[in-house]
Amino acid sequence: MNVIEEILSERKRQDEKWGEQNHPILDQVLLNRDGSCTPERMCEEYGIPSEERAKQLCEIWHGRGKGTYMHILVEEVSEAASCLGDTESLRKELIQCGAVIVAMIESLDRNGR
Repeated sequence: MNVIEEILSERKRQDEKWGEQNHPILDQVLLNRDGSCTPERMCEEYGIPSEERAKQLCEIWHGRGKGTYMHILVEEVSEAASCLGDTESLRKELIQCGAVIVAMIESLDRNGR
């Protein structure tokens, strides 16, 4: 079974166990509060670095030759959290998160888990 098939199989298992779920993607209180919410505040809510900081960390570590897939994934997740109410951008960033996770799994498989 390839990685995509495994992910689809896991999604089927989750749906069978929990039924269809429709959780909010981001904190609705923060999104809907008076004065809005900054991307930095949304990232703080989830304990992840801001988009700018995640990009800096990714560049620093990769520049030193010590970058990891986890640096890349954290950057993508912070970009997703920073989209706030822009669902088109959020979807694009979540696709990128998924692609990075698939690349991570493929790397594990290639390099002997």
